[in-house]
Amino acid sequence: MGERIVPLSIRPIWARAGNRRPRIVASAGRILPALLLTWNLGAFERARPGYDYQFPRDYFEHPEFQSEWWYYTGNLATTEGRRFGFELTFFRAGLDSRRTGAGTWDFDQVYLAHFVVADIEAGRTLKTERINRAGPGIAGASHDKRTIWNGNWSVSFLPDDPLRPPQRMWAGVDGVSVSLSLAPSKPVVVHGVDGISRKARGPGRASHYLSFTRLLASGVVEIGGTEHAVEGLAWMDHEFFTDSLSSDQVGWDWMSVQLDDGIDLMLYGIRETGGFRSAFSSGTLVEPDGQASHLEAEDFRMLPGRTWRSEETGAAYPVEWAVEVPRLGLRLKVRPLRDAQEIFSERGFTPTYWEGPVTYSGERDGQAVTGRGYLEMTGYDKPFTLGGQTGGPGE
Repeated sequence: MGERIVPLSIRPIWARAGNRRPRIVASAGRILPALLLTWNLGAFERARPGYDYQFPRDYFEHPEFQSEWWYYTGNLATTEGRRFGFELTFFRAGLDSRRTGAGTWDFDQVYLAHFVVADIEAGRTLKTERINRAGPGIAGASHDKRTIWNGNWSVSFLPDDPLRPPQRMWAGVDGVSVSLSLAPSKPVVVHGVDGISRKARGPGRASHYLSFTRLLASGVVEIGGTEHAVEGLAWMDHEFFTDSLSSDQVGWDWMSVQLDDGIDLMLYGIRETGGFRSAFSSGTLVEPDGQASHLEAEDFRMLPGRTWRSEETGAAYPVEWAVEVPRLGLRLKVRPLRDAQEIFSERGFTPTYWEGPVTYSGERDGQAVTGRGYLEMTGYDKPFTLGGQTGGPGE
């Protein structure tokens, strides 16, 4: 039997709320493959209010929804202070949920994975990607196996507390690898209201979205045959949906925030045509004890600052930001560890976007705070689309 969790008890925030060699490119994001296929979206379930979350079941695959991702990021360091960022992301795209009895190699599900290591002091980001069918166990996300995998890249959930399961991660290729133990210091968080994270107006324009916002990470980063013992903090997002953004929404800016005082924040601002921020932007505040509160768009501000322009696409990304949550007395400056973090997929599986590790500094109720996390920005080179459909942040 799994353990059930009731979606966020909403309170007003003011009441306490295939393998490739690595190359020098930017990191991967939580974006599903932009496959040039005709998806029968009408055959899939859509994210609707009242979803009955159960764990550990909902950490794994939901083939009744068209799109799904599992997204791990983290900031790591050696005892000498050498810093690394990492990402390991697994994506599933369903082509038609009505196809049943598919053969072993039938093409009804696509699995994409990205693996990234950002070596901050060396000034480089090493990235590789792979795409597979499920085939005879090549890729998947099995509740029975308690594992998410693509080839030999995997994250396994250990049989422990269903709301705080320890996890083991491994990914590597051509002398670059990450091997980590991940221990949740807070229980799983369900984002949004009534079980959905709404992205736009209309039925189903939403996702089911959960996170581990503070994973204590320890293990080894290997680069060029040299192993580095590391520790740090990681973040995990899992999201499943069928429709999300609407046609007048061109992209989003997403932040994971892990402050040294124990506060975590997930924030995303959805951008509309003309540069306006959507009223469906939202976030989540997670207290040090794990209690979570929903943030509406009016509860926070994400103010863009200095930009970096890509020589490859010409897109100008605001790599520095100011974040304000007035009712918390929270003001933060956001700074990237590297400006050049744009990703351009040569295979065309993903749109172009910016993703990378950042630091936070500022004050909360007059007290100095610092922290770390990740920033993702989409839709700056052109409006974000996904296989002819709009996508979603999370994202």
